[in-house]
Amino acid sequence: MTYDALILAGGRGSRMSGRDKGWIMWEGHPLIEHVMQRLGQQSPPPTRTIISANRNIDAYQQTGHLVAPDERADFAGPLAGVEAGLMRCKKNNLLVVPCDTPLLPLDLFERLQQAMDEHPDAMAAYATTADGPHPLCCLLHPSLSGSLGQFLDTGHGSVVAWLEKARAITVAFDDADAFRNFNTLDTFQTKRNSA
Repeated sequence: MTYDALILAGGRGSRMSGRDKGWIMWEGHPLIEHVMQRLGQQSPPPTRTIISANRNIDAYQQTGHLVAPDERADFAGPLAGVEAGLMRCKKNNLLVVPCDTPLLPLDLFERLQQAMDEHPDAMAAYATTADGPHPLCCLLHPSLSGSLGQFLDTGHGSVVAWLEKARAITVAFDDADAFRNFNTLDTFQTKRNSA
């Protein structure tokens, strides 16, 4: 099974005093490196990784991965990054993850893909835990590019609302901590307590 991965690193970092979250250090490495490592440990790892970024483009290109800026102006939100990633997918499913989730489950792709295999009419799957939905940890069929563009053109930006229109299915994960977003400065004081 081949698939592409998209790391969302294109936000304003408004809760981080405007800092680019992908390059904030945690446990000796920038968050983007932690996420790339977790993707590399998926079974199987992605065929290709794309990084959604709207600044520090040169730095992200130094990772050796394709960098995809938003096609829309003014930081149109995470779905604009997803749109840019889907536009670069031809036939592979796209595994989407945020750059501020350095503890992602190592079976994220496997379980989302299994759920889509079991529901052939589903065009997407995303993670949920006891803490609630994690819609930006999702697996998308490449044909969703057009419907996402139309959704964004109407001004609706809710990730869950779009996924529901795409007939997405939810996949329950037990470890809520694995999906913890590192989006406040306090979060970076925490220590890793999972593999």
